[in-house]
Amino acid sequence: MKTENRRSALLGRKRYKRKDVSKEKTAALGIDDLFALKTSDDNHFYAVHERYFSDDKVACPACGSTKTRCSKVVKRNFKDILWDKPSGKDEEEKKFRVVDLTFYQRYLRCDGCNNSVFPEPIDFGDKGCRYTNRLSDDLADGTFRFSYKKVCDYYGVPASTASIGPIMRRRIQYRESLLLPVSTPQRLGIMEVVFFRESRPIVYALRDDGVYCLDILEDSPEETVLTFLRTLDTNEVDTVFIDPVESIRSAAATAFPGANIVVSDECLLRYARNAMLEIIHSDGKRFPVKFKDAALTMQDKHLQSDFERQQIKDGMESRPRLKSAYERHQAFMELLSGDWKTEDLEKWVDALPDDLPGFDPLVDVIDLFKQEISGYLELEEKPPDFYPTALQAVCEAFRGMPHCIFDVLRARCFLTIAYDTIEENGEKYRLGIHTTRLTQKMNEISNNIKEAREYGL
Repeated sequence: MKTENRRSALLGRKRYKRKDVSKEKTAALGIDDLFALKTSDDNHFYAVHERYFSDDKVACPACGSTKTRCSKVVKRNFKDILWDKPSGKDEEEKKFRVVDLTFYQRYLRCDGCNNSVFPEPIDFGDKGCRYTNRLSDDLADGTFRFSYKKVCDYYGVPASTASIGPIMRRRIQYRESLLLPVSTPQRLGIMEVVFFRESRPIVYALRDDGVYCLDILEDSPEETVLTFLRTLDTNEVDTVFIDPVESIRSAAATAFPGANIVVSDECLLRYARNAMLEIIHSDGKRFPVKFKDAALTMQDKHLQSDFERQQIKDGMESRPRLKSAYERHQAFMELLSGDWKTEDLEKWVDALPDDLPGFDPLVDVIDLFKQEISGYLELEEKPPDFYPTALQAVCEAFRGMPHCIFDVLRARCFLTIAYDTIEENGEKYRLGIHTTRLTQKMNEISNNIKEAREYGL
């Protein structure tokens, strides 16, 4: 009997009749266009599409012909989620159960275009995914704030690394569809943040009341950056602050031919600080100062006490290369804190010892981006005091986030927080996410994951 049933399914013959449909289980399943079959297992649903019992012909997606016939029936297994309706005292507490769903999907042959075969269309589950869309959406929404494994454990489903990408992309597309268009700022910026040795460009708007992050891009090729920049109004952008990356410079110049493309002192100081951190991590192990990364990368005059200065001096005695880097970094910060010219930067480069290759990226910037640095010096209005602090906070927040794929990273940073908005000519636009709220949310998510906090709805 089982062999005969299997043969019938493979040949596309109908195994079920309308009398095999359960009204109760169909209502409990609650998926439009699906009929659940009668079974004794409340945690396993077997279903067919309503077209299974009709004479309606499914049009061929290739040629549009309705000369189609069932060729075979394929059994697809999903994990699905059913939510109980709250009532009484538990009105705010929703309960769920994860069930198995077996769907008998028909494949149809078209007699109108060379006998092509195609599956009947469905909208409750994506191709290749073992979760229904509603369950995958719940998993994605949870992963915006917690680790994917913790969310899967909470729902009692396998945490397959192969499934996280499609699950997140589907939810991201939905959330992106809800976003308002971007309000083009006069001053725009593109900064690269490092996330587990991968550089990710952040696009931000510099406004009078703060820095607003607009989006994070997957990588820095010119076409990737240009695709985003073309969503903005070319004529509105007056100044673009860039990180010294050729693809970013080229994309900015193409998108905004009339704008000033500049490299700011904030960027130069950030490159210098990154070079100093690299040397600290290689030569400063067991250095006798608390929070050495912060202490050894700030200006000496901003240290808290003479005692801390003495500790740094003592620690440098046995670390000559670190001492040399510290002195050159201090000189660089002092130089940029006053009035300076590009010639002053070149003099600083000439005085740099050969045994400090960590500063080579900064040396290249000074050499290859002279025009953009000069353009910054010529700006009539320089960025406000909060500008470098805001960008450094963003960099630190990314550095502190646990490892994840790009789709998850982007969703956590830019699709879990409400964007600030503005009304222009009767239409609403998004300004971006203020760095204060962005970094606060990122740090909160990082703590949720690192401290293994309980996942809850």
